[in-house]
Amino acid sequence: MASEDKLIDYLSKEIETQSKNLMAFRERINFTVFVGPFVLLGAMLYGGIIPRISWGDLTLGAKLGLFLSLLLAILSYLTMGIACSRIEKHIWDQCNTWRARIADISSGNKKAFTIEDLHFEEHLTKGYLSVYFAMVIAFISAITLVLILKPYAIPK
Repeated sequence: MASEDKLIDYLSKEIETQSKNLMAFRERINFTVFVGPFVLLGAMLYGGIIPRISWGDLTLGAKLGLFLSLLLAILSYLTMGIACSRIEKHIWDQCNTWRARIADISSGNKKAFTIEDLHFEEHLTKGYLSVYFAMVIAFISAITLVLILKPYAIPK
């Protein structure tokens, strides 16, 4: 019975650890993704880069650059959303597997567990790389937008 209690404690701690890691990841991503553009906008306004909103004044190259930058930023945000949802699903699926093992043990099921039953099949690296790569693309797109709009700024 002591070994079952230890296994339940261990799996419970694993679930708690994965949940905390997931929440920390969410906080980092949310701060960067949702606060970052406002920091950039504030820096533009503070630096005196207030573009005139006149589509006709923009050159064809500027219009194309703005369109491509906005498109890349939108696609980056969508990529981040998809990758983050896959990361969360992977972690929750694993936690659900561990919860099922805890339920089996708690119900008195004396089934012997192998290491494969408890193994965490890690597929998170690609997800994290996708998210951070998309963040870099979004950051570059935002800088490109600022650089395109800078020549059209109203002088101080």
